Amino acid sequence: MAPLESVMPPAKARSRIHLMAAKNAPVMVILQRKRAKPFHVITVSTDSHRINEGSWFRGVIYAIDSDVSFDGKFMIYKARGANGDTWSGICHLPWLKTLVHIDTPITGGGYFSGPLDLKTHGWDCRGKILASDIPFSITQDTKRHFGYELAVIYGRFERDGFMRLGDAWGQEKVFRTPNYHVVCTGDDGWGHCPARGYPELQVRYLGFFNGAFKFIFTLDGHPKLLEDASWATWDSEKTLWVARRGIAEQYTLHDLRTGTPSFTLNVDQFEPAPKSDKEF
Repeated sequence: MAPLESVMPPAKARSRIHLMAAKNAPVMVILQRKRAKPFHVITVSTDSHRINEGSWFRGVIYAIDSDVSFDGKFMIYKARGANGDTWSGICHLPWLKTLVHIDTPITGGGYFSGPLDLKTHGWDCRGKILASDIPFSITQDTKRHFGYELAVIYGRFERDGFMRLGDAWGQEKVFRTPNYHVVCTGDDGWGHCPARGYPELQVRYLGFFNGAFKFIFTLDGHPKLLEDASWATWDSEKTLWVARRGIAEQYTLHDLRTGTPSFTLNVDQFEPAPKSDKEF
């Protein structure tokens, strides 16, 4: 029998993963959705690979409406609880307990436009929010309409140095049966090359399927590397992080040339505590 640590669950049972890199710190945030319900917050040091497990949450965390602060210490997120309530919150990573809590936002979430500036999206408030235990200002993002559901992720792309690859944003077609979904075709997408000599990471919007917004990632000169990736991003040290079903991988520039990651984390090894409906 193979050793326990080498046995991987079937692909359909593996966790779904979203990645968020701190802009100015060696911190990667992993939002893990384990099976159908529980979400798990994990932080990983991108240089030492120290892993910090945080909250398990039985509900939904809307990853593309969430972001990590430049120093890697705070996260803004949008969530829906098991009872259907929605809120936006600011927490101290890797725990979801809110330092600022906004119930039933119009859309929700936000992104850090600078080290000391958090831009909120769809919060039903005016002006600047002040909180004594957080070191940044909180203001509304006036660049995009409150009802625009891709506002936060596109704000993150722009902040991180992604540029539009063309003028076409694609055309959406809505299908309402058997389940509601949206297909987007013709999006020119975004591209980001972190430094000279690095390949360009490209991302394009595909639509809304199975209750989530979907994107496809490609890496210039490496056509097969991201074929099964659900997310990819550069970290603060210009290494590439890739999310696949159940695993997160880190590639240095040398790793990209060989096609083999120098660090791999199997998040399916983590399990929530028994009978824990909500743990902040």
